[in-house]
Amino acid sequence: MQHIERFIFTVLILLAVWQPHKAHAQAKPLPPQELASTKVYYDVPEALQQKGKIHRLNIRQQNYYSFPPDLCELVNLQFINAMKNKISFLSPEVGNLQQLQEINFSENELTALPASFYTLQALQNVDFSHNHFTELPAGFASLRQLKVLHLNENKIRTVSPQVRRMRALHTLNLSYNHMETLPPDIGKVRKLKDLSLSQNQLREVPPALFNLKELKTLALDFNQLTSLPSQVGKAKSLQTLLLGHNQLKTVPEELTRLENLELLDLSYNQLTHLPAALRKMKNLRTLLLVGNSIPEAEQDRIRRALPLATVIF
Repeated sequence: MQHIERFIFTVLILLAVWQPHKAHAQAKPLPPQELASTKVYYDVPEALQQKGKIHRLNIRQQNYYSFPPDLCELVNLQFINAMKNKISFLSPEVGNLQQLQEINFSENELTALPASFYTLQALQNVDFSHNHFTELPAGFASLRQLKVLHLNENKIRTVSPQVRRMRALHTLNLSYNHMETLPPDIGKVRKLKDLSLSQNQLREVPPALFNLKELKTLALDFNQLTSLPSQVGKAKSLQTLLLGHNQLKTVPEELTRLENLELLDLSYNQLTHLPAALRKMKNLRTLLLVGNSIPEAEQDRIRRALPLATVIF
């Protein structure tokens, strides 16, 4: 009986010690202004001595080959800069960092992420550019507060249809990858404002892409596009449209419905003429047509139709 009582007493003591420690370890996230004034830790041993006090960690270019479990004990981290390392592996314990809002793991050796990464519900800004991902994984759709995602300069060939569930996303950079197609679901990322698909192998884009009512910048330059869908005219908010260095022989008349367009790059295609209703594009200020075979008479017509625009042939 005495042994049982002693055991219960020991457990109660441990609980009394452990509970306050747990509460202290997981503090509330700091608001942006307060976070900006906190110390950035560059030295990992120093940071590990003050685990509960660390909100910002910068291990840029420190020859890390992994993001190890001990760093995942810094449970109040809201910002991590781990760019320019040799990281090929994130410890599954990364799921402990539930307050993370912004991370930069660009210029590393990552090919995949642990399932626990996709539980980081506070994440808003993520940079995995210059790594070795071969897809935009479905798991990113679980990050409901994610606003900015950089996956440029990877080896991405496919985009998961689950991209449609990324409801907070407003900036997506998938340039310098190996994509030949896009899922129509890309047209359901309703808050998307800035989409970069430059330097891929796209031969066409899904008509649904132009359902994006808030899209302001669309970069499709340096692809293999031979045509544009007539639905391009539905993207009324577009201000910048980059289509240079493709294989376009014509552009649809519906392009002239983009009345908010300010910059249109059609350079280095195979164009000989533009749509008749160019005058509708009253906000167009820059039109790039270098590297096309447009006759002089058509050049004159284009200039007259766009008197307020700088047209470069």
